[in-house]
Amino acid sequence: MKNILIVDDDKIYRDLLKNKLESEGYSVSEAENGKRALEILKIIGKNTQLILLDLHMPEMDGQTFYYELKNSLHLQIPIIILTNQSVAGYSADLKDFVVKTDITLDELTKKIDTYFT
Repeated sequence: MKNILIVDDDKIYRDLLKNKLESEGYSVSEAENGKRALEILKIIGKNTQLILLDLHMPEMDGQTFYYELKNSLHLQIPIIILTNQSVAGYSADLKDFVVKTDITLDELTKKIDTYFT
């Protein structure tokens, strides 16, 4: 099974993306912020194959989550950044950025598929 974790504070967007990905055969977990995502990954981390990560969230933002993922949980999971904000100044390690308003769910699904081929 292809397992994805969506980390985004926008519930409507999470629901749309989750429904689309599940209809394409993916298993999807979701978290409303980085703190909750870390809690989830402590349980299912080794089964998660890709993370879709918003950068600007309450409680714990995407960049803080990324550093905790790498430095505390020591997990090496590919990440696609999903944002509507500027990505200037973010870590050079965060390479795959998608501007939500510039991509359709079908286009995003095709991009996600490339991580599983």
